[in-house]
Amino acid sequence: MLDLVVVGAGIAGLIAGNRAAELGCRVTVLEAGTDRYLCNSRIATGSLNFAHSNPELPPAQLIDAINADTEGHADPALAAAIAAVAGRGLRWLKDNGAQFVRQEMQGKMSWMLAPPRSLVPGLDWRGRGADVLLDVLAERLKARGGELMTGTSAQSLLVKEGHVCGVSAQTSGKTVSIDARNVVLADGGFQGNAKMVGRYICARPEKLVQRSAGTGLGDGIRMASEIGARLVDMNRFYGHLLSRAAFQNASLWPYPTLDSMTNGSILVGSDGNRLFDEGLGGITLSNLIAEMDDPTSTWIIFDEEIWTTTGYDEVVPANPHLIEAGGTVISAKTIEELAAKAGLPAGPLASTVAAYNNAVESGRGDQLVPPRSLGRRFGVIRNATERVPVRPVRRAPFYAAPLAVGITCTMGGLAIDVNARVIREDGKPIPGLYAAGQTSAGLEGGPIAGYIGGLAKSYCTALLAAEAIAAGQDGRLS
Repeated sequence: MLDLVVVGAGIAGLIAGNRAAELGCRVTVLEAGTDRYLCNSRIATGSLNFAHSNPELPPAQLIDAINADTEGHADPALAAAIAAVAGRGLRWLKDNGAQFVRQEMQGKMSWMLAPPRSLVPGLDWRGRGADVLLDVLAERLKARGGELMTGTSAQSLLVKEGHVCGVSAQTSGKTVSIDARNVVLADGGFQGNAKMVGRYICARPEKLVQRSAGTGLGDGIRMASEIGARLVDMNRFYGHLLSRAAFQNASLWPYPTLDSMTNGSILVGSDGNRLFDEGLGGITLSNLIAEMDDPTSTWIIFDEEIWTTTGYDEVVPANPHLIEAGGTVISAKTIEELAAKAGLPAGPLASTVAAYNNAVESGRGDQLVPPRSLGRRFGVIRNATERVPVRPVRRAPFYAAPLAVGITCTMGGLAIDVNARVIREDGKPIPGLYAAGQTSAGLEGGPIAGYIGGLAKSYCTALLAAEAIAAGQDGRLS
């Protein structure tokens, strides 16, 4: 019998499999895709920051960073557990073939998987850091005696006397039972499952741009919930604001994102009125807009000064990439003319801009309804020292750009303990069942949809799971 079967061969699944095999476990990793299978890990940009911080920082500082990015929403014990493994885990990645280049973000040093993607619109993953790392990890797994079964999709968990003891899977057109003492679910979130997105996140999932590989179908979450696993934070996701043209134009996702543009501009609905505090940041705003009756009804309004300052922010800046890649940007000499071109009501839009300008120029942005706070560059934590300036919209030409929400990965999933064991509704672990990466939850979400970084979360939770299994946390390893 296997010691471990892992569901999903993204970065979390392959790290869990490799670490367990390295520690002497008999491991098989299942992957529904074939050949050069797509997954969010493979197409990821490759930034390995940990709550916008260097994973090598002392654990206490990383815990502070997690609490800042999530405004205290993260489970304290789980946050401490992954902070403790973050630096050692980064070294493990380097020892196991990961290549990095230094990356500066918000004045802080972190790491980017190498070779890094080119900072241009659209996807750029072939031969880049995350794509290369998956291939390296797959080869190392085989060298350690583990098996990678592609074209194999897990359908349900096998349970005996309350213990998970393997999975039932589909492979080559037939159903097989794969017996194992432990199972790690690491097949990602449910962003690619419109039915689940519609149930948990928004009423109009078709109104969100799929800013992902589209392969996250939530199977691991479903299988575990069927045997009583606790689900948490299912209503939140990691995403960014995109040009609405991204629905038809693949060159406009995953980049350029318009988060910083929105932070520095005015966000309005189809009625010309402001919707939310633009300073909340792109991830929070993406979640709020997704909850609207029509998430495709929002616009950003800005002027020439904002376009030539804030427009240059972001890793792939809106100026000039948004227009060059085919995004829609409408310009006019007056707000009234801009409204006519955009199909927005001229009177309400002019009143909105005038009230906004008066409040910003008099330092009374907090008295607007909704209030206007300082922006957060790249959607970074609220107490970041570097802020996107709040400028009035007065210098012609004026611009309007239609927005869409791009969903990258869901934040909610299976609640886990400090050993990455999946827990039941009563708070007790399900023997033999673990979760890693975006299949797991408890670190992100909450009122501001706090996000700590997908790759960092993946490698930390994967190592916690593998090491707990190898240590026999369930008392079932011989």
